[in-house]
Amino acid sequence: MHISNLSITGYKNSKDKSTIKLHKGLNVLVGENGSGKTTIINALRLILRENEFSYMNINEDDFYVSLDKRYSAPNIKIDLTFEALSPDEQVTFLSWCDADFNAQLHLEVSSNPNRKGYYKKEIWGGASKSSIFEEETFECIDCIYLPPLRDAEEKLVNGKRSRLAQLLKKQYGDKKDELVQNVKRFNEQITSNADKKYNEIETAKQNINDKLEETLGQRLGQSINLQFAETTFNKIVESIKMVFFPGLKESDPDKFRDIATNSLGYNNLLYIATVFAELELLKDNNMMTVLLIEEPEAHLHPQLQVKFIKYLEEISRTLENIQVVITTHSPVLASSIKIDNLIHIAQKSDAIFATVLKDIDLDESSKNYINRWLDVTKSTLLFSKGIILVEGISEAMLIPAFAKIVLAQHNKKALAASKELLPNSLEEAGVSTININGINFKHFMKLFADCDGSSGEIHLPIYCSGITDNDPPKLKELVYDENGKVKKDRNNEPITRLVDTFPLPSEQPAGANSALQLIDDINTSNWGRLYRSPLKTFEYDLAIEGNTSQMAKVIHDLWPTEGRVKERCNTIYSSNNEYSEIQLLKEDAEYIFKHIDADEVGKGTYAQELTDYLELQISKHMDSIDEKRSNLIEVYTNISDLMNIPDYIKRAILWACGGIEIDE
Repeated sequence: MHISNLSITGYKNSKDKSTIKLHKGLNVLVGENGSGKTTIINALRLILRENEFSYMNINEDDFYVSLDKRYSAPNIKIDLTFEALSPDEQVTFLSWCDADFNAQLHLEVSSNPNRKGYYKKEIWGGASKSSIFEEETFECIDCIYLPPLRDAEEKLVNGKRSRLAQLLKKQYGDKKDELVQNVKRFNEQITSNADKKYNEIETAKQNINDKLEETLGQRLGQSINLQFAETTFNKIVESIKMVFFPGLKESDPDKFRDIATNSLGYNNLLYIATVFAELELLKDNNMMTVLLIEEPEAHLHPQLQVKFIKYLEEISRTLENIQVVITTHSPVLASSIKIDNLIHIAQKSDAIFATVLKDIDLDESSKNYINRWLDVTKSTLLFSKGIILVEGISEAMLIPAFAKIVLAQHNKKALAASKELLPNSLEEAGVSTININGINFKHFMKLFADCDGSSGEIHLPIYCSGITDNDPPKLKELVYDENGKVKKDRNNEPITRLVDTFPLPSEQPAGANSALQLIDDINTSNWGRLYRSPLKTFEYDLAIEGNTSQMAKVIHDLWPTEGRVKERCNTIYSSNNEYSEIQLLKEDAEYIFKHIDADEVGKGTYAQELTDYLELQISKHMDSIDEKRSNLIEVYTNISDLMNIPDYIKRAILWACGGIEIDE
């Protein structure tokens, strides 16, 4: 038995009906802030009557209100569907079940409070409000909630709200009497002092009673006794406290310390371990336990996060009656589990939009590839508003700087037309640039669009663009000897070699990149786009776009030795991107391309140097904005003029920043 569907209407940030599909075992909710992850957790707490913290009463802030305050939800509706009920569960939850033996649970709250200001909750099982509802049925479902940034120390010390006390109460069950009797006998030994072992306590008790009699007299006076604890079971277990030792398998009680001296992270783990021990007890007593955890990464370093999520995976797999729902902002956690456990949460049109990654049409090859590929860096795509996928390190470093130029150009036009501006950078736009280290776009684009044989209506609702090279095929060229004659092999066949081509814009060369075959399918989707360089590669197309001067300057500064290379770069730099013939531009672009990839420089080093140069210039211009922002168009113009960004890169940036498409 497990929750298969949760629907929320009128609650928090969900005006329209939001349906969240959950699956058996571990469910990890990921997504940016404000997407609705906490709303989902609180909705489950409300309808399952989780009351550890006793504040899950409805107040007026829980009802959806539009940003302009003109609309507020008339009621809150939360509905659950449970599937895969065993025969015993079908009997227990019979009044909740439909014809297919799927159980339904409903909660409705009207926005009209009663005279005391409380909002009445109506809860029922089955399809009709008039169905017979047995409160005892709830005893078969246990909901446990671990809040974010929890005060673990408070929950582990002794007291009524101690998690340890709750564990002990479940641990003892019906076997309470022996503990109570033992404590009672100990108390009686103290109060009676029959063995004369507690004379100091007896003397103190007598002195207090004497002073009470002296002060109040025999008619008005009272008497007292001294003991260590009350002898009711609850009071006994609530007085037990936890201590710790910073290591395993220590038995000397003198070496244990108070948890107040422990770290926040380890206290959180002690708290969670106590909850897990409670789950172990519940597995045989309850038909279903729902464990809700918000941000389990709180105060845990990466290795502990990975260990923790792996353990959650294991217990949710091995304990049949436990369903776990957690929220996280941690790429470490998201990258440490299989994508089948991930549910992406987004806020779309006044509703929570949940995408179960397991339901996306990924073949086994793509699924395995993505599971291996989702390391900490790349898993940021699950928390982004937009994504730009790139082939290599050069693009990964340069695209964020290029984006500032592209966005400056866009915002300059928007200002002139009194239109809404975009953010000034990918960081402000919540867009991640992710290096996929090659051309395997087909695996990743299936998350956002149908391609390479995949089909289906479910995709991640994130604007994702990809940038790939055209990679025209190399040409065969005859090899000549020193006398100018064609060399031949032992079979008397001419010897040839493959050489790079450096096409001109007018030539529109065909590409040999296999990823180009995906473009037509991807570019008709709602969320995905794949853009290619029109000529050759990222660096060559950038140069021939009219950026040879800036690019040659960087090679000049990086080249380790004086000589012809620096001289040629100086000449290109001095040309200031002005050419009388297109052939001369091609020659300089080819020269730049070959020397970027030379051993003396390298693509990564070159990209870093060019990025630093652009970021420095952009920062200077942005810092020159006056207090009234009256020179904003001038600043945007200066940034726009730093480089000529190729059209395909512009398109990729603007698409990721909000699904913006520009005219051809």
